[in-house]
Amino acid sequence: MSETLSPSTPITPWWRRPFVVSVLVVLLVVAGTIGWSMYAGLKDEARRGLEHGLPWQVETLADGGSRVFGLQPGVDTLDSVQSRLGEDMNVGLIVAGDAPPALEGFVESLRAGFVTGRLVAAFEADDGWLQRARERAVSSDYGEGGRSRRYTLAADDRRQAGASRLLALAYLPAVKLDAETVRQRFGEPAERITGPQGESQWLYPDRGIAVVLPPEQGEAAKARAVIQYVAPRDFEARLRAPLQAASAAR
Repeated sequence: MSETLSPSTPITPWWRRPFVVSVLVVLLVVAGTIGWSMYAGLKDEARRGLEHGLPWQVETLADGGSRVFGLQPGVDTLDSVQSRLGEDMNVGLIVAGDAPPALEGFVESLRAGFVTGRLVAAFEADDGWLQRARERAVSSDYGEGGRSRRYTLAADDRRQAGASRLLALAYLPAVKLDAETVRQRFGEPAERITGPQGESQWLYPDRGIAVVLPPEQGEAAKARAVIQYVAPRDFEARLRAPLQAASAAR
């Protein structure tokens, strides 16, 4: 009998894990290994870029949701995201350090208009299923300089995961964004929070966006900016509150 991904079981979202709340630590490694080009690409990539829209083009919806890159956090499923992004999206379980596994998909190089970057999608799954799916994984490898481990799902688990709900997206532009560029593209934030590594979190709750900017000095200054997206109706619980908690724990 197949298992179900019960929504009633406590869930550990990706933004509550140190891997994401302290995202600048991991991005120090990523920044040194990214080989993306901002302008290079095949014709079909350019076409997909126009379809996806630019990272700051977020459509807010009357029901409190949003649409970005043609995707709706809180509504789309893993299968519908895969259909939108195609085989470019790799799906698996990600384990960062001692954190529990999380169900994520990523596109190594997504063209969003004239911007290129990595897209990470977080999906809902209960902790028990995640642990069992990790035990049944067909293979695994290390990423992010050995800081995380990615597990390839068994075929049955991948089919079950197809109905998992998209919770959030994160986009890591290849080009380095500074505060002035973010202000021009996204506008003035409603709030700024200083993160545990000295990074600045710019919050746009009406659009369900949080932009993470690295500090100007220190080792973390090498990192790239990260743009996180959730449905605006979920912003407080899934972005602002965890970010405030991480800041308070500094």
